[in-house]
This record gives sequence, structure tokens and C-alpha cells, in this order.
Amino acid sequence: GIYHIRGTVQGRCVDESARTRVRSEAEQIKAQLEADLFKRAVYGDKAVATFAEAADLYTVAGKPTDHLAPLLARIGLTPLRDIDQGLVDKLAAEMKPKGGPATRIRQIYTPISAVMNFAAPKLCDPIKLAKPKGSGKRVDYLTPAEVDRLLDFLPTHLARLVTFYVATGCRASEALALEWRDVSSRGERAVFWDTKMGYSRGVELQHRARDNLPPRPDENAFVWLNSNKEPWHAYDAVNLMLRRYCERNGFRHVSCHLFRHTWATWAYAATRDLTFLMQAGGWRSPTMVLRYAHAASDDLAQSVRDHGWEIRGGKRLRKRTKAEHPSHKSPRLAG
Repeated sequence: GIYHIRGTVQGRCVDESARTRVRSEAEQIKAQLEADLFKRAVYGDKAVATFAEAADLYTVAGKPTDHLAPLLARIGLTPLRDIDQGLVDKLAAEMKPKGGPATRIRQIYTPISAVMNFAAPKLCDPIKLAKPKGSGKRVDYLTPAEVDRLLDFLPTHLARLVTFYVATGCRASEALALEWRDVSSRGERAVFWDTKMGYSRGVELQHRARDNLPPRPDENAFVWLNSNKEPWHAYDAVNLMLRRYCERNGFRHVSCHLFRHTWATWAYAATRDLTFLMQAGGWRSPTMVLRYAHAASDDLAQSVRDHGWEIRGGKRLRKRTKAEHPSHKSPRLAG
């Protein structure tokens, strides 16, 4: 059978599986566990705490877990004291050899620093990582005409979800976690409770977002379901489906994150309101949204309006009648 480790080290009781049937391996695990517990008792948690231990605290607290799984597989057992700038730089190069600065920052630097700073000062010292240069490259986005073409060939359940992303600018995980109890009875407002920034955010839904909400069920449930009428297990599954349909129809690669860039670029072009952009998109500082200002132009704002996308800054959106706004097939919305 599986060996079990029981006993007491420095007053701390141990009762756990060695997860092996080989006695020599179990002896090594026992010795390592005993040494770690001794160091922890004498020198404190910082001496032996691992990235996995910090990530567990971070996850239990309800913090966003995007991109954590690959990192846990790679450095889960690495002591926090050993994680520094050099290790993270090397890790980013090995895990994302073809990834640009923005990708490496989003998937490597940001989650590592978030986990470690959450665990500080109990398990480790706070960490401040220098991020790769060149992350200020051109922000990609879709034009209103491209979005309409994309919606034309996507299946209904996926087209509705994409419309919601483009109309709200919400993060991929925020939409998939949305439940019907968090959408107002007439579909005019939605509240995202589980957000990256750690605080809830309410958004007014423009008419295209309202019109493309799925039929509301009798009981509370997730709003967005896949083709099997089940909740999406992760936004990677959405991205995979988008890739398949785009390849079949000769359309460029798109992702949930691109829809957020698209909304932000359109929103600034239409409103010139950084405060609105920060509040509606869930950013903490103007610096984080200024990159979307570079592509803003009057002709882009006019195209957004002409294609029936309603973005009005801080003003409350009023539900219009069908006579007051067109569908995306008939772009005739007055400015």
C-alpha cells in the first residue's frame, strides 16, 4: 500500500500520505518534510514557503487564477525566497519563447507578482519585477465592419457572446462567470462580482448587448452556455472555437482579449472620456487606458455609431424602441 507519514516536529503534528509505495522514496519525502518543518519552526515561514503554498492562499481568497495553472506546474515547489528577477526572466523566455512583451507580462510577470505580493509579508517579502520593454506596441482591434462580418458566420450562441464582449469590454472570465441573478430584469444592467481588480463592477448594457442576451431561464444559472447548453469551463475553450470558425471562413485570428481591446478603442473614440473608460472597463489608472487613445479618431467614432454600437460615456443608456435604432444589418443610427 501507500506509505503514510505520521509524527510531530517542533510541536507540529504531521499526518499525510507519502504518495508512494516505495519505502526508499517515502523515507526521502519524510526527511525533506521533517527538515522543512524544522526550518519553518526555527526561521519562520519565509524560509521554506513555496510558490504553490502562496498560490493556494491567493486562490482561496477568491483572487483571479488566469494563467496560474502552467506556472504551478513549472515552479509550484520552488521556494518563494528563490523567485527573483532573474528566475522570472528565464521562466518567461522558456515558457513563452515566441510571446511578445505584452503576452509575457500578462501570463508570467503579472500572476507571479500578484501571488507573491498577496502572500507578503507572511510567506515572503514583497516583489517588484521589471517588466519587458516594448510592451507599448500597437494595440490591435477590430473595426465595426470586421465585427459585423465575424458575427455573420459564427453560430448563434457564439455570436451572442462575442456581441456581449464587444458591447461591454468585460474580461473573458467576467462574462463566463456572469449569472442571471446579476443581470437586471429588463437586461439593462449587469454586475461583475469576480473581477481581476478584486472589486465588483456594474455596467449599463447598450441595446446590442441587451438584444443578444440569451432567453432568461426560470432559475438562476450562468448566462453564457456552450453549444451543449453547459457553462463554458474556461475562456480558452471560447478562443479555440473562435479560431476554428475564423480559419474556416478565412478571417484573421481573434480572441476574447481582442474584443476587450476593440471595445476600449471604440469607447475612447466615441467619448474621449478616460474616467468612463477606467470605470466601465475596470482599470485602476489613466496610464493603463491611455494606449487606447492613440487609435481614436472622429471617423472611427462615426463608424461605430453607423454600425449601431451605442457608447455614451457616463450617461445612463435608455432602452430604445426598434424604430429608434437599427440592427447591425441596417447601419442607420443617428449621431
